[in-house]
Amino acid sequence: MNTKKILALLIALALLLCSAALAEDIPMQTGVYTIVNKTGEGITELKLTDNVTGDVSVFPDVEAGEVFENEGTVIMYFDIPESEDGSHRLTLSYKTESGREESFGTLSIEEATIDLLAADAMTGATPLAFNMQKPEAAGVYTIYNLTGEVVTKLSLTDNVSGAAISTVFDDGFAPNESFVFSYAIPEEQKDTKLTLRFETESGKIGAFTTLSIEEVPISLLDIDALTGPTPISFTAPQ
Repeated sequence: MNTKKILALLIALALLLCSAALAEDIPMQTGVYTIVNKTGEGITELKLTDNVTGDVSVFPDVEAGEVFENEGTVIMYFDIPESEDGSHRLTLSYKTESGREESFGTLSIEEATIDLLAADAMTGATPLAFNMQKPEAAGVYTIYNLTGEVVTKLSLTDNVSGAAISTVFDDGFAPNESFVFSYAIPEEQKDTKLTLRFETESGKIGAFTTLSIEEVPISLLDIDALTGPTPISFTAPQ
C-alpha cells in the first residue's frame, strides 16, 4: 500500500474517531415512560417510534417469543438531543395477543406513567391513559403513650408546606396504649421534615420538630420526667 493511501486511511479513521467523540458529548434529553399493561391480555409488541427520525424502541423481544403480560409494568427510555427539545413527538403503538392494534401518535419527551387500556375501558379514540398519580413516600409511626396521662390530641405538620393532619381522641389516648399515625408525601419530597406535637389532658404540650419520613416506633414521654429537651424516644416499650 502506498504512502498516500495510508495517509488517506489515517485521516478517515481520525475523522470517524472525532465524530464519535463529538456524538458522545451531545447533551441528551431522556423520555422515561412507566408503561402498565391494562389491556386484559398479553402484548406481543410495544413500540416507541420517533416521528421525526423513525428511530424505534421495541419491547419485548418478539423473536424470542416473549410477551408483555397483562398487569405487567415496563419502563422504556427514549433519548433525543437537548437542542431538539420540543421538535420531536413519539408514536406509542402496541399489538395484543388477540391481534388488536392501537397507537397514540403525539407522545412528548417527558417522564410519564401510562396505562394501556382494554377496548371496553376506552372512553374515546385514545387507547391509553396518563396516570397522574406520582409515587409516594409514607411515614408510618406507631406511637406509644408513656406520658402517664391521657393524650387528647396528636398532630403532624409538614415543616415546608405547613400542611397538617390532626387526631383528636373522643375518649382520649390512654396511658400505655398505642396508635398508628401515618403521613404520605410525594416521593421527590421524601426528605421533608415533620413536626410531631401532642397535648395531654392536664394541658402539657410536647413537640419534636425534625421527624423524618420513615417507619418507626415513637414513645411519647412524661414531660415532667424528662432529662433532656426531647419529649419522645424512637423506641417501643418492652
